[in-house]
Amino acid sequence: MVLLTTTPRILDAIAALSSSELQQASLAAEQLPTSAGAPISHTGLLAIHRLLKTSQHAAGACPPSLNTLLRGARPYIPPRAAKPAKSPEYVALMARLRAEQEQREYRAMVAQRDRGSGECADEKDDIYPSLVFNILLSVVMCSVAVFVVTRYWSSAGVRVLVSLGAGLVVGVAEVGVYAIYLRNVRVGREKERRKKEKKILIVEQGGEVIWGRGKHGGMRRRVREKWEREQQKGS
Repeated sequence: MVLLTTTPRILDAIAALSSSELQQASLAAEQLPTSAGAPISHTGLLAIHRLLKTSQHAAGACPPSLNTLLRGARPYIPPRAAKPAKSPEYVALMARLRAEQEQREYRAMVAQRDRGSGECADEKDDIYPSLVFNILLSVVMCSVAVFVVTRYWSSAGVRVLVSLGAGLVVGVAEVGVYAIYLRNVRVGREKERRKKEKKILIVEQGGEVIWGRGKHGGMRRRVREKWEREQQKGS
């Protein structure tokens, strides 16, 4: 069955028929439209057209054609039903789900940032040009200092060997100290990565009445208070 919108011509045609004629055609008066734009079935419209032809032919008048009655009519589309009001439980549930989703996104973002910073730290070269220059400078200055201190020695070859040995010892010591430092840094980074971060949320209720049960009762209470304020403003 197709529903059509009622036009003024259809209303005039219904008004031209008597209640007895409508009852004979099995058309109840309460089922017929009373205003323009109201729905009417195509079977009812055909029945009204047949009644008009019968009654007006008997009276010697020319009844309107079906095309005339249908002119301006359109398929009837019922209005959308109003959305039901959201309950406080639904609002509290949606707020909890949004909060959990935000927490998951935040944890993923922090983990990705920490992972990226850790990879950058690992890929960073620990040997700088300035470090090499400082070690070489220490070796050279130590060798020169030893060579100057031993200027009173009679053998120049011994002085050179002692100076080179002192510089070599200083260089080995510098490299060894820096290697120990790098090892300690690497061990510290590995220990830091193995640690699992634990976050504890402390909520002070302060004797307030919590609406709702479970670990998200406080959130439900705040959502309910907000909903009650909106209801009071609306009323």
